[in-house]
Amino acid sequence: MTTFANYAAFRVAVQWLIEGDELTDTFSVNTLDLIIGMGEARVYRELRASSLEAALSVVVSGNVAALPSDLLELKEVYFDATRPLEIVPLDRLRKLQNSSAGQVIYAAQDGDTLTFWPPATGTLLGKYYKKPAALSTALSTTFTRYPEVFIYAALVESAPFLGQDSRMQLWEAKYGQCLADAKHNELMRVYGGSPLRMRAR
Repeated sequence: MTTFANYAAFRVAVQWLIEGDELTDTFSVNTLDLIIGMGEARVYRELRASSLEAALSVVVSGNVAALPSDLLELKEVYFDATRPLEIVPLDRLRKLQNSSAGQVIYAAQDGDTLTFWPPATGTLLGKYYKKPAALSTALSTTFTRYPEVFIYAALVESAPFLGQDSRMQLWEAKYGQCLADAKHNELMRVYGGSPLRMRAR
């Protein structure tokens, strides 16, 4: 598997793949950083990896819980771990508010917050997928696990600026395959493709 000592080494590798054996500085460093950043954003929109998971703990005030600013996607939320909340569209939650109240079981996104029905108090717990700091500041665990996904994402983003339609099709196909491999790997990390079985003593 390809590894990189730091972000600068990764940027040089992307530059080599764009320009070939003779580096011609088609893009400035700042432009390369922008292209890599656009590719990075695409990866985080499309890949959910265990390395992106973070604990959620938010105090509910006025039946509202603020969502983390680095949120990519909620994985699970609950007040009681034995009763995870069901996330529903906001318009459905509004309709549910006409029903009788019971235990808190519904939540809906309203802007950058979650709102609940029946009304909730306390601390909302759970897990969410967290967007890491930009690669230019630190190589994330997700990058280290799947560098090829980030490489092809950056190459795809560079192609329109190069007028390289044929290369873009190749790079897009390679990105899609690497992304699919990464998703498959995430599914196999714990179970290896089969249910866990209890060993008889």
